[in-house]
Amino acid sequence: MTVTKEILQFPMSHKTFTLKTLTSVFEEREINVLPKTISQQLGRFVKDGRLLRVKRGVYALPETTKHSFTVEISEELKQLNESLKTPFPFAKYCIWSSDVFMPLMHHIPNLNYIYVDVESDASESVFNFLKNNQINRVFFRPDKETFNRYIAGTKAIIVRQLISEAPLQVIESLYVPTLEKILVDIVCSMEFEFLQGAEMSYFYKNAMERYSINRSKLIRYASRRGRRQEVEQLYNEAL
Repeated sequence: MTVTKEILQFPMSHKTFTLKTLTSVFEEREINVLPKTISQQLGRFVKDGRLLRVKRGVYALPETTKHSFTVEISEELKQLNESLKTPFPFAKYCIWSSDVFMPLMHHIPNLNYIYVDVESDASESVFNFLKNNQINRVFFRPDKETFNRYIAGTKAIIVRQLISEAPLQVIESLYVPTLEKILVDIVCSMEFEFLQGAEMSYFYKNAMERYSINRSKLIRYASRRGRRQEVEQLYNEAL
């Protein structure tokens, strides 16, 4: 059996493994290959999707039972998107709702929010447009006091800042967040405090069991938001 086949065969009987473990196995079988060569081959397999790097130095086979995360586009989201397309043709924004949280939560609170994440330069203009066009209960980057006093438990549209290079996807011609963006945002943003503590851990674990998650994309966005350590810890604890 070639070194390539040995590397791909090994995770069949090991849920996860490290370079050190694999090197030791090769030594026991008297297979003459340098650790550097094994490491390079592992890197190639990760790049082409045949292996998954679950954390630094730890590898596994991709979980084929997991699904790609998607967002259900309601008529309300479609109409809101249509209302913004013409007046803001060059603004970058994504629209989503609190409905995305429901399937992944343990205790489900009363949530009825739409989030409009808009690039910084256009965010206030989008807010004023929504407010002036008789769309009720629109809030612009609310602080904790405003959220708790006027928003919590009600129906509202929340205009938030879209961080540059935030991971997005397009569904039905509408920009929506990827799961990686959601997993980082719930750690960073005050309006997601209902997901703190044990609920946050449950959410991460549930998300990782059900869906494919691009760890590099997750950590890169968490780094841009200055919360890499917290996100990495939640990710590793959920493995």
